[in-house]
Amino acid sequence: MNDDELHQLLRQHPARLPLPSAFEREVWSRIEADEGRSMFSLLGEFFQRLLTSLGRPAVAFATIAIFGIVGAGTAVVMLRAEDSERGELAYLETVNPLVRAHSEVEP
Repeated sequence: MNDDELHQLLRQHPARLPLPSAFEREVWSRIEADEGRSMFSLLGEFFQRLLTSLGRPAVAFATIAIFGIVGAGTAVVMLRAEDSERGELAYLETVNPLVRAHSEVEP
């Protein structure tokens, strides 16, 4: 069956679904209400859903665990970077006596 035959068959089909009298008005009111939503209302809805989901123990525990892991990982990375900077400065001080440590005050 090609497209033309299918279109012809569909046009001949007598079944029509009756719609409620207020159907079109309700559809347009829903479309207008959805278009009228501002960014502020969308953010408010997002935060409301977020806070509601945090009320569940499993979600709250997972959130705390994730933030704890991220915080600990960040601290480790920062500590390693700071240690390597200290080591580089100590090495430079041993090689070049003109390089002063940060704690020394210039005259």
